Amino acid sequence: MTPNLPWTGERMIPHASDIATELFHWQRYLYFHPWYRNTNVIDAASGEGYGTNFASIYAASATGVDISIEATEYSSKRYNGPQYVTGDVCEFDYSAADLVTSFETIEHLPDPSAFLKALQSCTGKIVISTPNRKTHSPGNSLSDKPLNPHHTIEWTPNEFAELVRNHFPDRQVRFLSQEGRWPGLIREGLDDDAMYCIAVIGDGELPQWPRLGLAIPTKDNFAQLQETILGISRYYPGEVEFAVVSNGSNQETLELLRQLAAQSPHMVRLVELDRNHGYGVGANKGLDNLWQDAWFDYFGVVNDDVIPSVACTIEMVNTFGELAKQGLNPGIIGPMSNKVNGRQQVDVGAFSNLAEMMIRAEKFHRENYDSASQVSQVRGLYFLMSPACLSDIGGFDPRFGLGNFEDDDLNLRCKLAGYTLWLADAAFLYHHGSQTFQKLGIDYASNIERNQQVFAWKWDLSDTSDWPFLQEAPEEVDLFVPLCSEQSLEFKVDVHGEPVDLINQASDMEFVAWVHQRLLARHRNVRREIVRVIMDAVIPTTTAVTQGSESEVAA
Repeated sequence: MTPNLPWTGERMIPHASDIATELFHWQRYLYFHPWYRNTNVIDAASGEGYGTNFASIYAASATGVDISIEATEYSSKRYNGPQYVTGDVCEFDYSAADLVTSFETIEHLPDPSAFLKALQSCTGKIVISTPNRKTHSPGNSLSDKPLNPHHTIEWTPNEFAELVRNHFPDRQVRFLSQEGRWPGLIREGLDDDAMYCIAVIGDGELPQWPRLGLAIPTKDNFAQLQETILGISRYYPGEVEFAVVSNGSNQETLELLRQLAAQSPHMVRLVELDRNHGYGVGANKGLDNLWQDAWFDYFGVVNDDVIPSVACTIEMVNTFGELAKQGLNPGIIGPMSNKVNGRQQVDVGAFSNLAEMMIRAEKFHRENYDSASQVSQVRGLYFLMSPACLSDIGGFDPRFGLGNFEDDDLNLRCKLAGYTLWLADAAFLYHHGSQTFQKLGIDYASNIERNQQVFAWKWDLSDTSDWPFLQEAPEEVDLFVPLCSEQSLEFKVDVHGEPVDLINQASDMEFVAWVHQRLLARHRNVRREIVRVIMDAVIPTTTAVTQGSESEVAA
């Protein structure tokens, strides 16, 4: 049995440390993800071992070094990918490393210079992070004891830069700053007010992470919405903005959403709709809001009830980039998930809480990383979309109302516009499940039947299962759906608690049921008018239809 490693308040333990500590540490390991590939990585002061393990998924070899026997014994039993060695980081030989990472180490050491001298044996890249004294021990000088009892010394950004440059006078040295606000993004340059300073020693382009703009429709589901936003932003090292679309939320939820947007204006923007326009229109409103800026590298849509694994979004982003390099013209890319229909569904094993889910997802990630599958269908629970594809096909068709088949329609338009659709096979996304329909009291089966008929009518299909094989759109179908389009309710009726257009949306049986209900209280003579209207519509005008002539009607 794997022993438990206690959280001391300083060492980062996934799902045991406070959320801020976990955030800052994961952002650093994720940011340098491209540098792990096919290299020999040494993680100096590896602690619990989670970061070394993450690097080992991509690296030729990964070794964690820590002075704590307790930590290395734990790591060796907990993680199978890396090697863990007990040793003093100030005396270790780093000459075999292509990359050395050391996050939040140097401020703990009794002799920081000894550590930097030991690192000189590495001829590859070296990454060192340390807290900024100005933000961690405000008012202190270099000679003062830090407020954190685990630290021996803390530097300002300029002091740290001078220290590192003095030990590596003949190497290229660059500095990065990690922001204190959520989600702790890492940016180039020295920021005097940064939460952490990062020194990068050695040649090579710094990682560049695409900027994401994600639309997220929601209705009275604030707790899970917040969980989704925190999860995606925590585990993605690039900038991401969420256009949260309140789809007719109640006043209490609306106030919470306004507070969220006010607290994180750099990350959350709020679009308020007075009623529930459905998932498609809600997503369109969010995409339209993001599109006005037109400077996102990828756009996307995400449900308000999902939790990404650590590598979910970076796998989707990396897959997009690699496929584009290969000239495969990706338009939409999605993840794998536990609760989704079709090819995207995957079973990563049983789990009962978030920590166990992440363990299962990490194993799944290790087995499938860098793999992608071309598909005809990417479900709408979370996907990324290229700006070119969004420009060519627009958003969801609003005629599908509250949801179902709107993503199939989008997928088909994407394919017919010349783009390819893909799944990032290692990206796992936990999905709570379709709770919106349950909360609204919507008859899910009726909704499926209705939208299936709308989909078949739009694309002129006798069998909706044939849509992946369609090679061109019917003449009257425009592949582009404007993001400003809204659901047209020419004759609005309520069907099982859902607003439905009687002409363009209601299924055949729903239409018949509506007519039947209206006839129940009417005299039978009214049927004569209805029969005449129907006969005029479906029987050629040359056919004589007379009162009482059942044989001619049947003919």
